[in-house]
Order: sequence, then structure tokens, then C-alpha cells
Amino acid sequence: MRPAHFHAYHWQGERRVFDQESARRPGTPEFLTNRCTPMRLADWLLRPATSITRTCQDAAGAAAWFRREMARAAPAFAVEHDRATTEPVGAAAADALARGRDVHAGWYVRGTGFLTLDVIACTPNATVPDHPCPLTRPQGLPVTPGT
Repeated sequence: MRPAHFHAYHWQGERRVFDQESARRPGTPEFLTNRCTPMRLADWLLRPATSITRTCQDAAGAAAWFRREMARAAPAFAVEHDRATTEPVGAAAADALARGRDVHAGWYVRGTGFLTLDVIACTPNATVPDHPCPLTRPQGLPVTPGT
């Protein structure tokens, strides 16, 4: 079953924040307010709707967002190889999205920073089909897994 739409998420911050894995897991007090990519990508859908950077109605729109954000950030990538491989990364993302899959990419940026771009298939999500859409929950409120 194809997802109804895709939610896109952008996070940039200190690598040490990304490395705090416990705060990136549902069930912890920090999870709902943490803006960093969850340990399991589909768990973005458990966070408040305000976490969403953009919603795309189809895979092509989601792939275009991913490629545009990656191109915008690429000059700051800390590793030349990452700057040189944006085309194949974008193509792989477009292919995955066309198949209804989630996409995640992360890069070190100059200094001690880290950037992640995530696009999550929604309603249903292939990994966790029972996660509700953050936009359709009452007032966009977060949910507890299994509710």
C-alpha cells in the first residue's frame, strides 16, 4: 500500500546531541521535545506535528525537497566525498521514496556539527503501520506508542 503522503524533517546541531541516544527513544521524557532524529525513523510520527518541516503529497515532491535541502547544505559538509556524492545520494533517496520507504541521511558539517534530513512515509508507514499521522491527531498532539 502506498503512503498517503510524506513528512520531511530537518535537524542540524551539535554531534554530541545526536549521540545522546536515550533522548531519541520513545518513552523517555526528552523524546517529545527533542528535535533530533529518533533512533527508529518512523518514530518521527509520534512527535508533535510542529516537528514537521514540510509535508509532501507524493514521492516526487518529497524527493525534490530532499535534494534541494541537501544541495543547500552541501557546501558546509565537512568531508569532500560527501560534497561530491550528492547526486547518487539524491537518486537513491528518490528511488526509496518512490517505493514508499523512509529516507535518512546525515552528514558532519564544519566544526562539531551534524545535519540530518529525514523523509517519512505516512499513513501507512511500512515499518510501523499503526503509527498515526501527526497531522490527524487531535490538535497535532503526540501519542504514546501503542495508543
